[in-house]
Amino acid sequence: MELIFKDRKFWPLFWTQFLGALNDNFFKNALVMLITYKSVRIFSLDSQLLVPLAGGIFIFPFFIFSATAGQMADKYQKATLIKGIKLAEIVIMGMATVCLYLDNYALLMVVLFLMGTQSAFFGPLKYGIIPSLVEEEKLVLGNAFVSAGTFIAILIGTLLGGSITELEEYVGVLSLGLLFFAALGALVSFRLVKVPIPGQEEGVSLNVDYTFLKPTWRILLLTMKDKIVFRTVLGISWYWFLGAATLSLLPLCAKMSLGGGPQVATLFLAIFTIGMGFGAYLTDKLSEKKVELGLVPISALGMSFFLLAIGVVGQFNGAIDSVQSLNLGQFFLNPYSVPACLSLFGMATFGGGYIVPQMSFLQHYVKQSELAQTVAGNNIWNALFMVIASLLIMILTKSIGINYAFIVLAALNFLHSFPLYSINSEKTLRIWMRLLSKVFYKVEVEGGEDFPEEGPVIIVSNHVSFVDWVILMGTIKRPIHFVIDWKYYFAPTGPFWFRQAGLVPIATRKESEEVLEKAFKLIEEDLSHGSVLGLFPEGWITRDGKMRKFQPGILKILSVNKVPVVNISLNGLWGSIWSFKGGRIFFKIPKKMRRRVKVSISSPIRSEDFDIKKAEEWIAQRVDHYESIPIKN
Repeated sequence: MELIFKDRKFWPLFWTQFLGALNDNFFKNALVMLITYKSVRIFSLDSQLLVPLAGGIFIFPFFIFSATAGQMADKYQKATLIKGIKLAEIVIMGMATVCLYLDNYALLMVVLFLMGTQSAFFGPLKYGIIPSLVEEEKLVLGNAFVSAGTFIAILIGTLLGGSITELEEYVGVLSLGLLFFAALGALVSFRLVKVPIPGQEEGVSLNVDYTFLKPTWRILLLTMKDKIVFRTVLGISWYWFLGAATLSLLPLCAKMSLGGGPQVATLFLAIFTIGMGFGAYLTDKLSEKKVELGLVPISALGMSFFLLAIGVVGQFNGAIDSVQSLNLGQFFLNPYSVPACLSLFGMATFGGGYIVPQMSFLQHYVKQSELAQTVAGNNIWNALFMVIASLLIMILTKSIGINYAFIVLAALNFLHSFPLYSINSEKTLRIWMRLLSKVFYKVEVEGGEDFPEEGPVIIVSNHVSFVDWVILMGTIKRPIHFVIDWKYYFAPTGPFWFRQAGLVPIATRKESEEVLEKAFKLIEEDLSHGSVLGLFPEGWITRDGKMRKFQPGILKILSVNKVPVVNISLNGLWGSIWSFKGGRIFFKIPKKMRRRVKVSISSPIRSEDFDIKKAEEWIAQRVDHYESIPIKN
């Protein structure tokens, strides 16, 4: 919390964007509620079409202006631009006040467009300035705070916007609130510190193209120049597609699927925003100060499941009387109310786990001189996807209804999770293993501070149970390519799963000379690409609790690949249901619900300094059941 309250660089940005997001959603939700529950019609369009149209109007400026906004953010002082944008917000909120008093909803849609324009210019600045305000190890935390803060601001704005529309004199209160939050945001923005302008020291100056269309195309090409960047941008844009569609459906779902009044619609939007903030918080905790793309496919699957649940709950609830308008007390008498709320919260929580890692990766991967432009290009793609989402929801709600629209979104997102997993399979499997190891074991880690963050490295460990690799993958913060006995690798369906984890099948020369030679080629290829190679030099899992003599394969690998070696000892797994102590694996009753396991990690050892005998001794000294047992030959 020190980052958002005491850090003089970061806190002004956090509270500036917080107040801006609050004000945006204060106005947007008030407008959506008024359209939904006052049965507003504009140019013969009813509320069922106007609600998704309002979402499209707000994000359309991102498509038009983001490119120029990104160029400006990379050319001029970001802090100065933010201050100017926040002053413009005061003017726009003044226009909103006039339109509210005139009760002119067509002009309020114009104001909504201007708010979107202001946000389009602010977006590249917000995400482009973060890496200049925080240290690299705090980048994920900074993004998590911004994401969580944004969704808390959305929650507050949502609650205020929904509740104020129920007041008899809502126009005056709403107008005062809009002007107050805009003025306060502008005041806070003046505390922002100046940051370096990319390329200024080298005398490089970017030319800003104010024709809007040409720079839009050029920045879209910039996002497509690097396939990794483009893939990430599309992943982020899919999130905004799904989020825009869901937010468009929520007020309609509350009213037409579950019979709720404005309070219920506001509750749904509040649950959604709380879930997003909670998901961002969990992401920071699970990431352990590291950009963790392995969370993305898992989060996509979770979002699909809960989107499906929302649609199913609404469908099971049955037909709703069109004049029904339940308050919160009446709504929670409905047996489907709690499942609906939990499903929405689950979907939003997984949404936080989906977006934060990708946004953090973009900031980490893209060079600073192109970051704001890349973020702007990302915003253009986001806008395009959100416009498509608005159009799709308008079609779906008219053709198949609100509940089936949720089911269609769930199916589309489920299909989307497959390429995500294909791209990040190793990182995703590592996250699964870390979660499993933390749930079923109390893992204590000793050492590891010097474990290489990048580049090739070989880890050498004792082999006690069938879950040794799970513990190692859950401990080391990089994907590990284990060398595995070919009999296990080529078991039914084995190659399909093990290939995704980058496992290398190996055999003795007597068993298969072809498999052995291919294994050493794969090992050399993996290490040349900077991978972490996992070895159990004993050759197989101990049957009697004794450590066997290490096989010389590690020495052959090191003779060709001059890479560092890290010794790792696993202590506490002998006697678990996954070890051979007490009988066959798994066919035993666990003595403890969460077995305590200690993982000791050595400092990296240079290949020329590695001694196989010393590695045996180092590991044996750190495992309790090896103390009085000599190493077997």
